[in-house]
Amino acid sequence: MEMAGLQITIKKRCDAIKVISKTRKQKKDVKSDNEIISHRLNELEQETIILSGTNKLLEEMMKEFEVESARQLKNEIHKIKELERKYHNLYDGSPILFRTIDLKGIIKDCNTLYADSLGYLKKEVIGKSIFDHVAKQSIGPLKKSFQRWKKTGIVKNTEIWLQRKNGTAFPALLSATNLYDGNDDLIGSNTALRDITEIHEAQKKIQAHELQMKVQLTQLKKLHKLKDDFLTMITHELKTPLVPIMSYVDILLSETFGNLNEEQRKRLAIIRDSTSSLFKLISDLLDIQKIELGKLTLNKDVHAIDKIISSVIDKIKLHLDRNNIELAIDLEKKVIVLCDDLRIEQVLSNLILNSLDFCPKQNGKIVINLYSENNNAHVIVRDNGVGILKENIGKIFVKFYQVDPSMTREHGGTGMGLAVCKGLVEEHGGKIWAESKGQGQGTDIHILLPLAPTSSPMHKK
Repeated sequence: MEMAGLQITIKKRCDAIKVISKTRKQKKDVKSDNEIISHRLNELEQETIILSGTNKLLEEMMKEFEVESARQLKNEIHKIKELERKYHNLYDGSPILFRTIDLKGIIKDCNTLYADSLGYLKKEVIGKSIFDHVAKQSIGPLKKSFQRWKKTGIVKNTEIWLQRKNGTAFPALLSATNLYDGNDDLIGSNTALRDITEIHEAQKKIQAHELQMKVQLTQLKKLHKLKDDFLTMITHELKTPLVPIMSYVDILLSETFGNLNEEQRKRLAIIRDSTSSLFKLISDLLDIQKIELGKLTLNKDVHAIDKIISSVIDKIKLHLDRNNIELAIDLEKKVIVLCDDLRIEQVLSNLILNSLDFCPKQNGKIVINLYSENNNAHVIVRDNGVGILKENIGKIFVKFYQVDPSMTREHGGTGMGLAVCKGLVEEHGGKIWAESKGQGQGTDIHILLPLAPTSSPMHKK
C-alpha cells in the first residue's frame, strides 16, 4: 500500500514538473514573440515614416503636374486661338472668294471679298443658298457639280458664272475642300472661287486673234500659191532660152564656124560660165520648189555609191586641178543603196564644189570617205577651208542663208545649194549634217543613206 502511494506521489510530482517546465517554455516563447512583435512594430513605424515622405513627394509631384498641365493647356489654347486667328485672317483676307456651306448648300460663312464681289453685306450672304448667287446659265452645271461633290467629295476647277446683286455676272473657277465632324462624316465644305474675268477676256482676245490669224493664213496660202506658180513659170521661161544659148556657145568654142582669136575665146568663156551659173541657179530654184511642194520625182534603182562618187570626181577633176586642190578618197566597195543616181550625183557635186570654193587655193585639200554603218551608207566630204562658227552650223542648210555675205560675194553662190542637198537627201530617207571646229578649222559634211535590201539584184550579183 505504502509503495503504491509513493508511486502515485512521485507521478504527481513528475506531472507537476512537466507543467512547470511547459509553463516556463511558454513564457520564453511569449517573450520571444513580444520581441518579434516589437521589432516588427519598429519596422512598421519606419515604413510609415517612409510612406509619409512618399505621400508628401507624390503630393508635390501632383501639384507640379497640375501646374505644368495647366501651363501646357494654356499654351495649347493659345496656339489654337492663334491658329484660328491666322485661319480667319487667311480666310477673310484672301484674294480668293471663300464661302463655307453645309450639305444643303446653305452658306454658313464667307470672306469679305466674296460679299464685296457680289455686292452684298456679309450678313446678307449668311443663310442664303449657293444657288442664289449663280447666274441663270450656270444653275444646271452647279447643281450637277453639287450632287457630284456630295457623292465623291471632289470638286475642282469647275467654271461657273456668279451673279452680283445688281444682276451682272462674272466667270469664276470653283474648287472645294471638305469639312468633317468628329466621326469623320462629311458635313460641308470650304469653297474657293477664283474670279477669272481677266483670263476670260484674254481668251476672247486670243480667240479673236486666232480667227484673224486664220483669215490671214488663208490669204497667205493663196499668196504663197500665187508665188509658187509665178516662180515655176518664171524659172521655166528663163531656163528655156538658156539651153540654146549654152549650146551655141559650145559650138562657137569648138570653132565649127571658124577660128577664134584669144579675146573671142575669153568672151565666149565668160558667156558660157555666166549661163552655166544662171542655169544652175534656175535649176536649184525649180528643185527647191518641187521639194517644198512634194512634187519631186525620184527614179530609184540600186546603185553602188562608190561608183557614183567616182563618176562625180571624174566630172569635176578639172576644176580641182585648176585650183590646185589636193583630193584624197577612201571608198568602201560594194556599198549598195536604193537611190536616184543622178540626184545623188547632184548632191555630191554640190558638196565637193562648195568645199572647193572655200578651200585655200595653194594648199587646199578635200577628203572623201565612204563606209557602211548601221544599215546606212555614210559619206563624209571634209575640207580644210574657212570652217563655220558653232552657232551657224544649223543654219547652213536653210534656203537662201549665207554665213558671210561678203564671203559669198567673193566665191559666188545664192545660199540654195545646201538647201537643195538637204531636200534631196531627205527625199531618199537619209540625213545630212555639218560639223566644224570653228573658223579656219575646215568643215565636214556627213550624209547617211539607207542601204538597199540584201535581196536587191545588185546584191545578188
